[in-house]
Amino acid sequence: MRKLLVSPLCLLSLAAAAFDTSPWQYRSRIQPNDDPASIAVVRLAPEVYVRARRDLADLRIVRGGEEVPYLIETLRGSVEDHELEPAILNKSIAPARGLQITLDLGGHLKHSRLRISTSETDFRQKVRIETGDDNRRWATARDDGYIFDFSKGDRHVAMLSVDYPVSTRRYVRATIFGWTRIAALGRAWLAYHHEQGAERDVVATVAPERTEDVKTKSSILLLDLKQAGLPHDRVRLESRDAPFYRAVELEASSDQKNWQYVTSGTVYQIEGESSLSLPFSERHDRYMRLRIFNGDDRPVQVSRVFVEAPARLLRFPMSRGAGDSWLYFGNPDAKPPAYDFAALLARQAPRPEARASLSPIAANPGYRPPPAPVPPWSERHPQLLYATLALAVLVMGYVTVRFLMKVTRAQ
Repeated sequence: MRKLLVSPLCLLSLAAAAFDTSPWQYRSRIQPNDDPASIAVVRLAPEVYVRARRDLADLRIVRGGEEVPYLIETLRGSVEDHELEPAILNKSIAPARGLQITLDLGGHLKHSRLRISTSETDFRQKVRIETGDDNRRWATARDDGYIFDFSKGDRHVAMLSVDYPVSTRRYVRATIFGWTRIAALGRAWLAYHHEQGAERDVVATVAPERTEDVKTKSSILLLDLKQAGLPHDRVRLESRDAPFYRAVELEASSDQKNWQYVTSGTVYQIEGESSLSLPFSERHDRYMRLRIFNGDDRPVQVSRVFVEAPARLLRFPMSRGAGDSWLYFGNPDAKPPAYDFAALLARQAPRPEARASLSPIAANPGYRPPPAPVPPWSERHPQLLYATLALAVLVMGYVTVRFLMKVTRAQ
């Protein structure tokens, strides 16, 4: 029975023919540790990302001249995300405070974010969030939240949500300070968002280039990752300033000329609590531009920005005594591989795993660039093409003249 269990993994490393590594530009030797194991686990490094295809479809593991199957695991973790629109029990103006609403979830569901809609523009209002079980006694969940809307020319930025510690209390009361019109508030939602188990790598650490925009009362931080191709889906700020609670906007560019909106959100740092990260869908641009809206507050000083991506692991079967294992990459024409390794692992008992590492990346000594494309025959022999066209024109002219002469005689 033991032989039957092991044999599928051993067979995975067999290939029909020696693997041709000549189309791959780079390689790195995989260095296993001394622990005996059936499966090796390698963490991909930023140096691989910038030289491989963005979809990583050109990664190949070669051992003893033969291709070895692998799988890529992205450690994004799990995300629990839901939003609902609870009943509004009360909407009123609290004297000397502002607009106040009470929301009834109808049960003890988890919630950690208030989001509203409004027709108001150009504002920055403080928000207090309170929670309770009986709609009479209230506990403060957040006393320093802000909602924000800014319009200037063709620029419009809005942040109409406030996060607070996770609660399961049935009732939520929100006070928007300074608003004196009930009609200013349209609708309101409560949401719960929780990310668990994600593991991230810092792909770049940037000391931002800073400028101040007096018109918009904002600080602009230019982030240069020094190279394109690095995957990233979150930026994390490092600041010793406190307390602050600011709306932010993030843009990206490949050339510092054409900028694309990426996302917006809030960053804050108060006593005992902070949220200095801004997540977004994965990108590969070299430049990012982070705008921090300060209003009339003192600008927040940011010393460093960490650019992060979810960690990615390579898993592949080990084979003792079969020679070194190499990771090859840098082949834009490679087709995505198709292995049954992942399916076999899922259907077998857990195998022992051991961590391995990548040696410094080097050029593949056996790399052979693809031959230059052969131009079409017409481009290689333009003189013959022109001669053929000239002859065709002469023949058509001769035929036309003969035809006109026949018509003239017939008249």
